[in-house]
Amino acid sequence: MKDILSRFKKNPLDFIRRALFKTIIGPLKYGKGDDYDAVKYWHDRFAKYGQLLRGAGDEGLSEEENEEMYTDAAKIFTDLCLKEGVDFQSARAIDIGCGTGFYARVLHDLGVKNYVGVDITDVLFPGLRKKFPQYRFIKRDISSDRIEGKFDLIVMIDVISHIVQESKLSKALENLKNCLSPNGIFIISPIIEASKRYSFYNLRRSSEDIKQRFPGYIFRELVPFRGNYILIIRKP
Repeated sequence: MKDILSRFKKNPLDFIRRALFKTIIGPLKYGKGDDYDAVKYWHDRFAKYGQLLRGAGDEGLSEEENEEMYTDAAKIFTDLCLKEGVDFQSARAIDIGCGTGFYARVLHDLGVKNYVGVDITDVLFPGLRKKFPQYRFIKRDISSDRIEGKFDLIVMIDVISHIVQESKLSKALENLKNCLSPNGIFIISPIIEASKRYSFYNLRRSSEDIKQRFPGYIFRELVPFRGNYILIIRKP
């Protein structure tokens, strides 16, 4: 509640505009529930913001605030990978919902050579391919399109909360389970303590929502991450 009041005081008009979009305009334009058109929503959002982190991040924050938040997130992400013993030089990595390429940059700087970026829209791919010519970027909807190959590291940050249909969530996670190599790790966020719908395009998931779909897998303790939590799953 304190955060909501702070955002309202900071920019009342923008706060009201975004509230109207989330409750009225957005559902009319992109649908909701089983009719939600995620492809159109993310195409339009990325086309609006381009490479700005606000496109993939928090529209209610300034670009500078998003940059600060993402910088902190990158450190936590890197520390978790190191703790899990990820061999960046040899790891086959796939980034689900690569968006602006933030984690492509993080992984590139860590020495990852074998990287695939996946997104539901390819509107930002031309720029990403120029920045990372050695990486591969493919347009896929992981809740319906099969992902080929095996990966030692699967990164899925700021995606799961935008898969708002239960059946699509199950298909997406089953899809990625099939891609995870033995002893590979799956990094997923945001996770909250109890599932909660925030808007027509955002439904936050709990760790139990995930764990029930990964029987027999190894789960690390939740780590605070960008106001929520990040979860690491290791395949036996």
